[in-house]
Amino acid sequence: MTKPFKFQKQGVLQIEKHNGRLLLADEMGLGKTLSTLLYLKRNKTFPAVVVCPASLKWVWRDEAKQHCKIRSVVINGQTPKKLRGGNKLYIINYEILHHWTKNLAMINPSLLIVDECHFQKSRKAKRTKAVHKLAKNIPHIIPISGTPLTNRPAELYTTLKLLWPKEFPSFLTYAWEYCAPSRRPWGWDFSGASNLNKLHKKLKKLGMLRRLKKDVLPELPDKIREVVKLPLSKEREYLKAENNFLSWLQTISKEKAKRAARAEKLVKIGYLKRLAAELKMPFVFDWIDNFLESSDDKLILICTQTKILQLIYNRYKKISVMVDGSVTGNKREKAVNDFQKNKNIRLIVGNIGPIGTGLTLIASNHIAFIELSFVPAEINQAEDRINRIGQTKTSIIYYLIAKDTIEEHLCKIIQNKQHVLSTVLDGDESVNAINIYDLLEKEIYRKQKRRS
Repeated sequence: MTKPFKFQKQGVLQIEKHNGRLLLADEMGLGKTLSTLLYLKRNKTFPAVVVCPASLKWVWRDEAKQHCKIRSVVINGQTPKKLRGGNKLYIINYEILHHWTKNLAMINPSLLIVDECHFQKSRKAKRTKAVHKLAKNIPHIIPISGTPLTNRPAELYTTLKLLWPKEFPSFLTYAWEYCAPSRRPWGWDFSGASNLNKLHKKLKKLGMLRRLKKDVLPELPDKIREVVKLPLSKEREYLKAENNFLSWLQTISKEKAKRAARAEKLVKIGYLKRLAAELKMPFVFDWIDNFLESSDDKLILICTQTKILQLIYNRYKKISVMVDGSVTGNKREKAVNDFQKNKNIRLIVGNIGPIGTGLTLIASNHIAFIELSFVPAEINQAEDRINRIGQTKTSIIYYLIAKDTIEEHLCKIIQNKQHVLSTVLDGDESVNAINIYDLLEKEIYRKQKRRS
């Protein structure tokens, strides 16, 4: 099992102190997922259910396995099936929960984890009703969010009702106390805020745990890396392209394969890489949306394809700036200054070359790689845009990887073959590039053997 930080151990003790009913509101990057899994493992509150955004389902699965050796089942689709309880963790996304509530209730869950609980802030939303229906007979409930209150106290009510229904039985009672009601032509408006200190003290007493990075900074490493595995919108299309690549390789003998033009192999591997990136984009957008809603922090987004960069920039044009090869001189300087100084500019999106060298972007301590470069040195340089002199916060680096694709293979190779980076830095890039392509080819073959 992974050795947790001291503050994460304290988090587990706090959950236990409140008998498994606690609002875990630690700031982003402090390992709320791990703290919750440690509580689950230590107290054996199985079967357990995690409700989370679709883009985080495989994060929960991988962390449960890697850190706590917990068996988990990822639920997909809208057609419910019979589930077995036991010592398992069931992971499901908000969008399909209402189809599965009956089947999940039948396994008598002991623990319900509601990740990014602000997703169920609307009292009338189908997802909120599904979460509350499932929670009725579950003794232990842990809502998780770095920002459980995104805009106004009214949005927090559904989470408080979920945790402590006796303390917060009526929205109107809560709203009159904490939402500064005002009379408008169309009726009462509860979008205000009042008695916030009173509410804060009440939540701390009932069971809210909130730590900021600055509170635990001495315990944190300089960099925290998180691999976020995302599904594909059209998995069959990718598998077909991958099989075509393998068929092409099998048409040539081993001797010919050794002499095969490096450029031709690169084109085919590059096509798989581009296709994987394009097919994961709906879930990339979900992840970015969640980041923006869950935090007030700024975010750096790194791409390798201009097409992907443009898709992201066009979607977030009002709150972003772009830096690619075409943005030079004064325009580049203005884009960087806007990101650094303008509070309304939340994102800077760029190609790994232009944005990964020569820029200091300490307005953010969060960077997300939408795509990976074949050259590990470029990734390392891009990471250091936020890990510079003047940056006092821990750097949090996300790798948004299309699961079960060439991207996942590439990510593993970059992580496991650190000697590649050293050789690149010594100046022999071509040798390392070929090494990575050969390793990718072997990984794809291994994947095919596992499927057959």
